[in-house]
Amino acid sequence: MNIKEIKDIIKAIEGTDISEIDVHSAGDRIRIRRYLGEVSAPEKRSPKAKKSVGGGGGVPDNVELLSVTSPLVGTFYRSSALDSPPFVEVGQEVRKGDVLCIVESMKLMNEIETEVDGVIVSILVENGQPVEYGQSLFLLEPL
Repeated sequence: MNIKEIKDIIKAIEGTDISEIDVHSAGDRIRIRRYLGEVSAPEKRSPKAKKSVGGGGGVPDNVELLSVTSPLVGTFYRSSALDSPPFVEVGQEVRKGDVLCIVESMKLMNEIETEVDGVIVSILVENGQPVEYGQSLFLLEPL
């Protein structure tokens, strides 16, 4: 299963009341869990995708991925200015509190920080694209 297929699955369940989905495809298996409703632990605010069997597609086997989601509706930006480099790239190691992107909402620039140490596995949104509340922005492999 490749990253595009994983993105498509995540996108398909956003905005629904589905809390867990288990997909089997060509020998691969992926389980995506979303935590709906109020929870107190910050790490439970992000959906988790677990890659458990199979290979290829750029996602290592047996790795649990965290989905970093947008806390608000707005416009996604990978950098602070057009001529600035992106905050993060795929494969980059990040530490708790590092800025991953900006979501502009009502002319306010909101820095989105990671809640855990990890490695960026995938960037799910294009620069300048509108995002919804709870939409997955990044897949992160926790360290």
